[in-house]
Amino acid sequence: MHMDINLLTALIGIAAGALGYWLSIFHIQPILRFNDVRNQVLMDFIYYAQVVNAVELNDEMQNLYHERVLANRKASAQLFAATQCLPCWYRYYLKLKKWAPEEAAKNLILFSNTTEYEKAAKVQAFIRKKIGLPPET
Repeated sequence: MHMDINLLTALIGIAAGALGYWLSIFHIQPILRFNDVRNQVLMDFIYYAQVVNAVELNDEMQNLYHERVLANRKASAQLFAATQCLPCWYRYYLKLKKWAPEEAAKNLILFSNTTEYEKAAKVQAFIRKKIGLPPET
């Protein structure tokens, strides 16, 4: 039986397209989503740095404090969800790098409830280490 070259070319194209789609949806996109959440955590740390404790501050700073609490809680949920979608080989890669994003997600909740500057700095440093963010300068 002799297969037509056009049919063979079409089948190879379809297989390559399916493989590319599978890699994109189940490997690349979850990693990109995870990195987007990591970047959001870093931006929140920078943006809300001055409002660990808003007691006796003006209304604007108290509103910013409440935004920080909500942003940290949202980031915690997003980080945990993004971690669950990562491919197995990438999770293993993160373990080799000594990253623990699920621990970081749990500590983001702790960070959102912290109002002491020293404790907040320690928790933030832990989170940064566990998701590979640069240390605070």
